[in-house]
Amino acid sequence: MLKNILKDKYLRAVSGISFLIWILTGVIFYSWFDLSSGSLILHFDIYNGIDFLGGKGDIFGILLSGLIIISINLFLSNFLYNRERFLAYIFSFANLIVSILILIVINVIISVN
Repeated sequence: MLKNILKDKYLRAVSGISFLIWILTGVIFYSWFDLSSGSLILHFDIYNGIDFLGGKGDIFGILLSGLIIISINLFLSNFLYNRERFLAYIFSFANLIVSILILIVINVIISVN
């Protein structure tokens, strides 16, 4: 299914690192998941204070939306590999950036709470 990504060493490495970072983010949240209770602070503004509260399901929504974005980018990268290799690399590195940003977001939410 992802044969073009698997045969290119750069795409394989970047895609693998993206998934590993996403899995690490899920493990970090799951290990913290049992320690928290009640509603969570999802957004904090320095001028107005707490803007947005949510539950644990909202954080799972963040992780799920990240997985969907990564999956769509992998599909597009695989689809465009033979036509435009540069775009395939762009989509793969965008996966890496999305994974890192989701890791940062989850860590900030954990640190605020």
